[in-house]
Amino acid sequence: MKKPDELLRLLLYHAVSGGSLRTTVAQAKVAGIASMSPVALFKRLRTSAAWLEWIAAGLCQQLRDVPPVPEGLRLRAVDGSSISKPGSQGTDWRLHYMLDLRTLACDWLELTDASGGEAIARAPVKPGDVILGDRNFSRLKDLQYAASRGAYVLVRLRWKHAAMRTAGGRKFKALEAAGRLRVGEVGAWPVHMVTPEGTQPVSGRVVVVRLPAPLARLAEKRVRRRANKKGRKIDPRTLRAAHFVMVFTTVPEEILSAEAVLELYRFRWQIEIAFKRHKQLLRLGRLPHMNPETGRSWIMAKLVVALLLEKLYRTAGSFSPWGYRIATEHRDSA
Repeated sequence: MKKPDELLRLLLYHAVSGGSLRTTVAQAKVAGIASMSPVALFKRLRTSAAWLEWIAAGLCQQLRDVPPVPEGLRLRAVDGSSISKPGSQGTDWRLHYMLDLRTLACDWLELTDASGGEAIARAPVKPGDVILGDRNFSRLKDLQYAASRGAYVLVRLRWKHAAMRTAGGRKFKALEAAGRLRVGEVGAWPVHMVTPEGTQPVSGRVVVVRLPAPLARLAEKRVRRRANKKGRKIDPRTLRAAHFVMVFTTVPEEILSAEAVLELYRFRWQIEIAFKRHKQLLRLGRLPHMNPETGRSWIMAKLVVALLLEKLYRTAGSFSPWGYRIATEHRDSA
């Protein structure tokens, strides 16, 4: 196979068809797309991740806002996804991954069994990284790991978070402080984590915004639904916490204001929603490859397809019989 467009079609088809390598090459041959052995396709898949990431990055530049990150910082979102074998009702593997939010390219992943817990400490972290994560990544050991490597964190807080103190040494609880905020008001408090003597210190800010009443009611509804599904009794503080977005960050205030911190965390939420859509439509939750290189290529191929579908959807909204938009801003007002 000498033409890159033929290889791309074959890789994307394999990612979305759900078939094996052998099935993919057989169907591709019948369709006249390409003639290749399963072993040859495996080798191409294993070495195509960087190419697919480059394609995905180009598509993302057309589709997504660029996060307002100060020069010299790299915004990375960390997350985990459960993966099941065909016919399985539980978690058989867990995919840990990081995305560069400027390009939406996956720059690290690790595949573990179901016992592999989510942790920032699994990933390679460099100075200047700003690691965004949900509540699962707000553990003290994760924050210490990032700080020890010169990286910053911006993570969602649970109401029952690690012990914190103010600059004056007083105990600090985010939910108690948040209770004084009005809707739309942003609160920020400098704090430091209570760490064992001799371990990496962690200082930062707790940044909180109170949600409008309609959004708070929806958040409460989600909390009740999850609790009912698991048969758990809801702590009243869990319901109060649903009225706020509470985050902890180690990015200094002179680099990011409290408002800018919340704006950056909003980008992580958008990426999470996009991945949920990908899992539902493209079956991203079922990984057929155990090899890390082929797994990475398979995931990127899925993302390329998702971005192409999003591009087609947006383009379809502007289709017209004459093929271009009619300008309205210069209409004659007479």
